Amino acid sequence: MAGDTGDKTRARQPRRDRRARAKHSGAELEARFARWRDHRHARRATRTPEVRSRTRRRAAAVVTGAAIVALVATSAATRDNVEAQRSANDAAIAARQARLAAAEAAPETAGLQARLRKLSRAAATDAAKVRDAQQAYAPLYYDASRQPTAENGTPNTAMLLTAEHRKALAPLFDPKSSVVDDRDAYSWHNVLPFDEDTRIDPRFAWYVRYDGEDASPPGGYAWSVETVTPDLRGTTADTATAVWLCRDTGTGEVLAWASAGYTYDGTRGLFSKLGVVVTAAGAAHEHPVPPGTGGPR
Repeated sequence: MAGDTGDKTRARQPRRDRRARAKHSGAELEARFARWRDHRHARRATRTPEVRSRTRRRAAAVVTGAAIVALVATSAATRDNVEAQRSANDAAIAARQARLAAAEAAPETAGLQARLRKLSRAAATDAAKVRDAQQAYAPLYYDASRQPTAENGTPNTAMLLTAEHRKALAPLFDPKSSVVDDRDAYSWHNVLPFDEDTRIDPRFAWYVRYDGEDASPPGGYAWSVETVTPDLRGTTADTATAVWLCRDTGTGEVLAWASAGYTYDGTRGLFSKLGVVVTAAGAAHEHPVPPGTGGPR
């Protein structure tokens, strides 16, 4: 596969437009991520199926208890037919107590708990596959930046392997998430074949750390799955959100983070609506763009 002409001696992570990123400072991006993560954690802690089920059971208990008190009060107020009223009250109380016990024992929605568990397992498994596939770019770019290239600009072996590796991410994302066609996606380019400030193709590397002109050693940064959160707003249990972090393994600083929605049909799940943010710490280790050239990096 032939590559675009450009830098013939270095493998460069395709260029990002720094002007668009200047709209937000690094501190603002990191603060936004911190608020978003805290919000997701809070929702996860307070909206679990067990908590929601307990809340509904408590509500059922309050309603049932109020009905029982009302029956007893009515009985006390009607003294002309005490025995008959007592018998009726006892039957009504027993019936309400039985319904309360059933409400406490019954699942919130039939099968919802099982579907949520299945969704969570599938989303977590696929999120780990995405993490591993993104992490695999680190050694590929490291090798690509060090292997020699031909004078005619033909990509070196590691460059070709990098382009081929994009196929590993394709089955994990909704095809509608792709920004470029397969020919461009699986060929090496020194410049991204799409405008990532508008949209990113999830098959490409989301972030590559550089030390100067060369990609950093692969052990210097790592992707991880931060959270996988099922959507508990409905009863279908078929959507979730995943968040990944890329950290500097030496300092622990977050270099980049990404989030995507996940839709599960009971058998297979796909990610979509990918968003990627590079922090100030991450931007400091992106490939430098020669001033005034607008060339690849």
